[in-house]
Amino acid sequence: NEVEPTLDLTSSALKVLNSFTKKDPLRAHYGTSIVDALKQTNSCCSDFILVIDGEDKLLGITSSADLQSSKIMILAQRLNLHRDELTLHDVMTPLSNLAGVSLQSISYACIGDALQTMEHQGMMFLLVTSANHEICGLISAREIAKKLHIPVNINPIANSFSEVMQQIDHPH
Repeated sequence: NEVEPTLDLTSSALKVLNSFTKKDPLRAHYGTSIVDALKQTNSCCSDFILVIDGEDKLLGITSSADLQSSKIMILAQRLNLHRDELTLHDVMTPLSNLAGVSLQSISYACIGDALQTMEHQGMMFLLVTSANHEICGLISAREIAKKLHIPVNINPIANSFSEVMQQIDHPH
């Protein structure tokens, strides 16, 4: 049994990269219920699911933590649905809302740089793209927190008026 070297914020960001070329990521159709998606993340020991359409096109991402969070109940109430009726499409972070960095820039970066970028963007994930601009991996803030045994507090940043409205708790 090899002991993994201790990681810290100055370690190479490549140490926390989920490379899709080395390990095929968990994928699920956007119509998959959150209950089924959670079963998949648990059985595959994955922190995230890539949400795809019928043609395997990437639409977004959701974390296993999000599938279990209190946000699910709030969203179900807002959509007037039962929790079991919610799908990945309802809870995913759309691809358009995620920041991406090149594999080349990640190869020069440390874990602290990646985490700072995610904190600045208000995102739990950082997409990593290859030289031909295809998504080849991602970095997860939760995974960094787990591996480094540090707290990670990332607050989502509203990018549109509807997102601002979603983040406001209405008294009505």
